[in-house]
Amino acid sequence: MKSLVIYFLFFYVNILYTSEYIYPVAFLCNGEIILYIHQHNLKHLELCEWNTKTNYIQPILWSQFTPANFLLLPDNSGFSFIDNGRLRIKLFQKRSPKAIDFDEPIITINSLTWINAQTCYCSAQQNNNFGLFQLQDNGTIKCLIAKNNRDYLYPQKINDYVFCIKRSIDQGISKIINYKIMKYLYNKNNSLKGAELIIDCGNTPLIFLKMISDQEGFVLEYTQNIDSDNPTIVFSYHHLIQEDNIWHKNIIFYFQIPTHLLLENKDQLYESLLPLLPQIVDNKVYFVDCSKNHNNYLEVFFYDISTKAIEQIALPEKNGHYFVPLLCGKKFYCGGTLDVTQKIPLFCF
Repeated sequence: MKSLVIYFLFFYVNILYTSEYIYPVAFLCNGEIILYIHQHNLKHLELCEWNTKTNYIQPILWSQFTPANFLLLPDNSGFSFIDNGRLRIKLFQKRSPKAIDFDEPIITINSLTWINAQTCYCSAQQNNNFGLFQLQDNGTIKCLIAKNNRDYLYPQKINDYVFCIKRSIDQGISKIINYKIMKYLYNKNNSLKGAELIIDCGNTPLIFLKMISDQEGFVLEYTQNIDSDNPTIVFSYHHLIQEDNIWHKNIIFYFQIPTHLLLENKDQLYESLLPLLPQIVDNKVYFVDCSKNHNNYLEVFFYDISTKAIEQIALPEKNGHYFVPLLCGKKFYCGGTLDVTQKIPLFCF
């Protein structure tokens, strides 16, 4: 049995033969320019730019960098990425990215979100636990909240509030882990106060909180112990909604992911679940599932929040996976297992 690593799974091993994957991460110029990741293998991720009008493709980052956790800056002047645990920022008019060296030691930066082109917030590990931090591009760190035996994960800032998953660890005779979804008031002096419990989830493992307003959000649940011999891993997606000042958490669908994409082997995804996370667009939740495919290939579906119905999106059959589509301008672009016979790098619909 193996425990699922709930953050990005970064393994650096020598691979002779491996699957190649490709998936969109952002767009520019109203969808005319698509930025995508090409995973050649676990040691080689390439960030490319595809002009959908001219069909011209070019890499936009030197191959010595590994562009994980890609994010556009709010003003579209450039982007950030995590390169082997180090935050880097690349401006489009500059030839090379700059590394951000922080004035305090933090590691395992994740769930990073930019407030403006100079300031972001994230969850990161300092000492033995994960706290919430505000980071500046000059290396300055402001701790928003951190406590012993507490992990604060997947922060989401909505207006004047910060939501997050709080994981409490009881180091007693039997180790007990408790998950809670919390809400804090974001102070003008860049601190959190007024802790409010949204939902107590007990020992149910939660990851990737996604708030779309201060009264509605989504969160992913996974099985605490993963059997590496099982061909798939089951996840459930929960809808969080506040009604009459009471928060509710409801499972809206289950989906399965092939184990080989997430656990250490030659075919795993470098960014683990990131390319496979459900996407919320116009009252629909787009996701992938392999449970209905006899080859365990991922197929694309959407859940309609209004009708509570699930429908599959008809895509051309291929010998490999489809990943969760990304809305770029007015079209969806879908990645997955690289198909060298494809005339364009990503399938659109």
